[in-house]
Amino acid sequence: MKIEKKLKKLGIEEKQELTKEEKESVAQKVTDLLVESFKILEQDKNEIQNKLNQAPMFYAKIQKNISNVNYIYENSKIYFSEDINLNQITDTIIHEFIHYLQDLRKRNGKLKRIGLCNFNELSIKGLGMNEAAVQYISSKAIKRQQSLVKKYNLVLKTISPSYYPIMTNLIEQIVALLGENELVKAVIKNEQDFSNLFFNTFEGNAQSIINNFDNIIQLNNEIKNDKKQEEIVSLYIETQDIIMKTYFEKMLKLIDTVEDVDNLSKKLNKFMQITGKVEINGYMHNNCEIFKSYMTNKLDKKMISLYKEKSKTALAIVYTGRLNKIIQKIKSYFRV
Repeated sequence: MKIEKKLKKLGIEEKQELTKEEKESVAQKVTDLLVESFKILEQDKNEIQNKLNQAPMFYAKIQKNISNVNYIYENSKIYFSEDINLNQITDTIIHEFIHYLQDLRKRNGKLKRIGLCNFNELSIKGLGMNEAAVQYISSKAIKRQQSLVKKYNLVLKTISPSYYPIMTNLIEQIVALLGENELVKAVIKNEQDFSNLFFNTFEGNAQSIINNFDNIIQLNNEIKNDKKQEEIVSLYIETQDIIMKTYFEKMLKLIDTVEDVDNLSKKLNKFMQITGKVEINGYMHNNCEIFKSYMTNKLDKKMISLYKEKSKTALAIVYTGRLNKIIQKIKSYFRV
């Protein structure tokens, strides 16, 4: 009865189930796109496709104000609008199929986790980050390229210009720093390596990042006035700041070779290319530029220090080598 009320509230009227052939066709296309874009999933291809083949898929009459594809957790069904073209796989289709793959239940049938999102009796944590990560993967799976987006008074690059662009950009920042393999396995396979990497990297600030994602998605769903938009912009800038400063300040303490410094410097420059800017009175403001200057200065000093140490070591080796030659030559005079 509850699911019927929810479907009615959403504006979804269930019709006929897809045929076995239709299900297997769309499942194969989604699987192929995921594996082609993320090589880390190659060994899981059969498992992914077999699971998607079993998904309950139905045509439905869907109101125009919601997506034409919807995965409903309460009954584990995927609903397609009656007029959808299943020969054309969109990021929306992939997004909802990923949610089906993520569905991890407790023994009593209650949701335990969906990718990066954890459920307990009192709260749901990680919903925003999970939605952003799923959208990142879905957009990349259809080979969408980054484009410049203006949302509210933010200007940023993202591969998801129409759906959660602000959160997707933040996920792209995290991927640029931590890599995407662990993220993909966490989102598609519910594995924990990304969570461990994320918390070990951002430590005390990790939960703040997760909370900010959750706050952004909540505000996004209840946008009614400029104040809400300003709150989203503020949360975005705060989150971007935390991600950048926490990561690079931590990595600076860990590097100890010239190559490490060079690699971190390159990563800093690459990261800057996807940071968002705030437009105020026609001018672009990027708070990250101040931190970049600070970090570049630190990296330059570290590089000089390492080169000095390297030079001392090299001179010591040369000196020791020459001294040994002299000693050997003196010894040769006293040989019988």
